[in-house]
Amino acid sequence: MLVFIAIALGSFIVLASSFLFGHDHDADHVDSDHSVDGHDVEPTIGFFSMKVLGTMTMGFGAAGAIARQYGADYLVSSLIGLSSGVALAGVMYLILSIIYKQQASSLVQTSSAIGQTGIVQTGIAGDKLGEVSLNVGGQYMTYLAKSSTGREIPKGRTVKVVSLIGSQLVVEETQQ
Repeated sequence: MLVFIAIALGSFIVLASSFLFGHDHDADHVDSDHSVDGHDVEPTIGFFSMKVLGTMTMGFGAAGAIARQYGADYLVSSLIGLSSGVALAGVMYLILSIIYKQQASSLVQTSSAIGQTGIVQTGIAGDKLGEVSLNVGGQYMTYLAKSSTGREIPKGRTVKVVSLIGSQLVVEETQQ
């Protein structure tokens, strides 16, 4: 029974520490380099998060200790602990998923700028980069941009975003 109690207490310490001090590795970042292909991804909780795994092992230890206290042998106690741990981990996963979905974010996907019009803030000289400001997702953003034709686009001109290269916009001048 002491083995189950030690597992439960150790897991509780890991779980409490994870909630109090860490979230560095709790989120599942589908794409860790957000600027390579223009896809920005919100973090979500993974089933193998420290919080979910800590809950599973804590449930295993606690349920195993309780089953052992009521006279079950180690195999039956372990099976009861395993099923209880997996059930509690599933509940924790669902709760954390709900919490992560409720988080507000100011993340604006660069890909949502395609088709939008904006104003050149820093002139785009030939194949060089300039800056374009536009309203994307309700936020006024400034991006690095280059001309789709390779021709110069002076400051103050209206442009339309036609594509992306990484996190840089490719724009063409529109007729006013």
